[in-house]
Amino acid sequence: MTGCTTVGIIANPASARDIRRLVAEGAPVTTNDKIGILRRVLAGLGAVGVDRALSMIDLSGISGGLLAMAGRDSTRGWPRLEFVDQEITQTHRDTVVATRAMVEAGVGAMVVLGGDGTNRLVAAGSGDIPLVSISTGTNNTFPRFTEPTVAGMCAGLVASGAVPVGDVTHRAKYLLLESGGVSEWALVDVAVTDSRFVASGAVWDPAGVSELHLCFAEPAAIGLSSIGAHLDPVSRHEPEGLTLILGSPSEVTVTAPIGPGLVREVGVVSHERIRPGEPRSVGGGGGVIAVDGERLVRPEPGTDTSVTLRTDGPVVVDVGAAMARAVDLGVFVDDPRHHRGSHDP
Repeated sequence: MTGCTTVGIIANPASARDIRRLVAEGAPVTTNDKIGILRRVLAGLGAVGVDRALSMIDLSGISGGLLAMAGRDSTRGWPRLEFVDQEITQTHRDTVVATRAMVEAGVGAMVVLGGDGTNRLVAAGSGDIPLVSISTGTNNTFPRFTEPTVAGMCAGLVASGAVPVGDVTHRAKYLLLESGGVSEWALVDVAVTDSRFVASGAVWDPAGVSELHLCFAEPAAIGLSSIGAHLDPVSRHEPEGLTLILGSPSEVTVTAPIGPGLVREVGVVSHERIRPGEPRSVGGGGGVIAVDGERLVRPEPGTDTSVTLRTDGPVVVDVGAAMARAVDLGVFVDDPRHHRGSHDP
């Protein structure tokens, strides 16, 4: 690999710490766990020749732990580790600022540690930079479970051009929520709740949800999208989405895993597929609207609020496809017979 290949690293220190960890059976992902994951990512990056890793910083100990290890003999194969120069607010803004800085620095790919919420923040600002996501959140519907070593290798191969980006990536769908002057992205779902308060945070009880709009609905996932997935599955690669009206009297009752160890029966009044580019009015009841599981938007009375399915979302790397393509190209094989001069006497 030639030139300087840089990969960005976004590790959300707050992921896997919301109320859903208390009301469901999700295992915590500690700071030490995240440091361990990133060590494997960095080993993978170094193994495929990445020169530089640019990471966000935090006050929880993730960046400090990595920095303390960077000079050890055991990390000799790591790329050069640098950190974004940013003011730490311990809010979602840290992820947004770090993403913007990495785009400006021209990173060739980003590795993202977090759940649906973290990936949503990164995706809204990542532009054409390929994303490799590792699940460390409470809701992990958008990111797939991936071995961090392989994720690092994959990100490095794509960033360096050793594997052609166009062969192993796709543009993800997203839902654009617009209400007055407010707009938000959702990579998985937009849910209209009966809550009157934004600050109450994560959505974990489907009894309080009246409308559910989904980018995709895959049967093996957990979270609100599983309601749609167990009724009318929609792949993340299909051009359509799905809308459900919940409540009673219901058309059908769906059994769905709303969270880790949390299975509920949910009444569905109606459902239909939605097509890209067609705005749909939502939230007529005046409740708070949740985006990828987080209550974020409270429409003002009389404000037009809509959701539109879009297909021009973030560039997502298919890890399996990327590694298979690398094998096809012989990236991992050092064959002396192919070296220049190998047949010389």
